[in-house]
Amino acid sequence: MKITANPTVISASGHSVAGAVTAGLCSTLVGIGLARFAYTALIPPLVTEHWFTASQAAYLGAANLMGYVVGALISLNLTRAMPVTPLLRAMMLVVAASFLASGYPLPFSWFFTWRFAAGFAGGVLMVAGMPAALEEVPANRRGVAAGIAIGGVGVGIVASGTLVPILLPWGLSQTWFGLGALSLILTLLA
Repeated sequence: MKITANPTVISASGHSVAGAVTAGLCSTLVGIGLARFAYTALIPPLVTEHWFTASQAAYLGAANLMGYVVGALISLNLTRAMPVTPLLRAMMLVVAASFLASGYPLPFSWFFTWRFAAGFAGGVLMVAGMPAALEEVPANRRGVAAGIAIGGVGVGIVASGTLVPILLPWGLSQTWFGLGALSLILTLLA
């Protein structure tokens, strides 16, 4: 199959190559760029708004990182247990749900669970998302496709660093909800 600049080029499995690359970009954007780095930007307001102490906010960050490790370690088993596409969609929805569930100053254990879940989902997306997207891309275009897909991390970091300060004047709850809405939109796009 000859690959051109046409984004509607169809892979051997019948899927759009552009769609596969978009899905890969969205999975890294949501799973790493937003799920990890948006929280970093939210730590100071969580403390100044008295949702958590500084040490509790740090523990919530650790819960997220612990989730990434666990998710990455068992992602291969998960991809063997269920089809990859529904798994990746579910993990993107978990990230979105984690943002939406964090929109109110609830107990530390609630946030710990959701920060761990976001990290877990991000770990699965990080390990399983890229290979799944690249399977749909012809071999001679995988380098470019991988570069675009992994660029989702950078786009997510920039989005986090830009959106959080824009949303914060409306309140901490609205910031969490805005990040959840963005994650849902990107999940639908993927």
